[in-house]
Amino acid sequence: MKLKLYSLIVTVFIVLAACSGTTESGGEISVDIGIDAQEVFEKSIAAQEDVTSFRMMANMNQTFDSNEEEVEITSKIDSNMVVDPLAFHQVIDMNANGEAMQMESYYSEAGFFMKQGEEWMEFPDEMTDSLLTMQQSQADPSEQMEMLKKYVDEFKLVENEGTYVMTMKATGEKYQELLDETVENMGQQNEMLQGFTEQLKVNEVEYTLTIGKADFLIREFQMKMDSEITMEDESISMLMEMDSQFENYNEIEEVTVPEEVIQQAKEMPGIS
Repeated sequence: MKLKLYSLIVTVFIVLAACSGTTESGGEISVDIGIDAQEVFEKSIAAQEDVTSFRMMANMNQTFDSNEEEVEITSKIDSNMVVDPLAFHQVIDMNANGEAMQMESYYSEAGFFMKQGEEWMEFPDEMTDSLLTMQQSQADPSEQMEMLKKYVDEFKLVENEGTYVMTMKATGEKYQELLDETVENMGQQNEMLQGFTEQLKVNEVEYTLTIGKADFLIREFQMKMDSEITMEDESISMLMEMDSQFENYNEIEEVTVPEEVIQQAKEMPGIS
């Protein structure tokens, strides 16, 4: 399999990492001041609703194992995002078994632009709608927290000096239920993600969510996932570890597409 196919998987997994599942942690709580997991969730949801912009930095390691080959991919993601109206600049640097590739993208009212290699491409409107649906799921922390709130009794919550740390361990079946619900909530226009998740079997997911004690904003998100997917009539086992940090909340005033990008971009053909 080629790097471009794996790069598609990496891109979709960046979105899926924003989802999570029902857990087996037993709802254990270890705090000194009496706050519980539900209160942390409620306060965090309220805090995220006031977020206008942020920076996300992430490191992701993935191992793909098929009958033909084993591929290890490391990815570094750096994204500046304005929430409303949605605008972002994102750079993803990937290395797969020594083969390097970078994807850079911009979105604003000017359109959706992506650079892979040396050429900028502008996405047609019909594909932009689908991609933005996925991107917005990453850009709306309050929506993510609201979806997880129904599973609050399953969290382990530990209080540290400046943060609350919440942990989960989800079985594949329970995770799949929430994953299907997430895709349904995104709408019928997101056919690309729908098709991807239909071929995805999640065996186990673990993650750690770190929330600032002073402002209840998400500071760090760590995830491990063991899964399998069938693509191009090939079964692939996947192990993923992702560590994301969030900073510069409400400090980014705007994200604009550089004029030279708009001028150089060619319209991407043949996509429906």
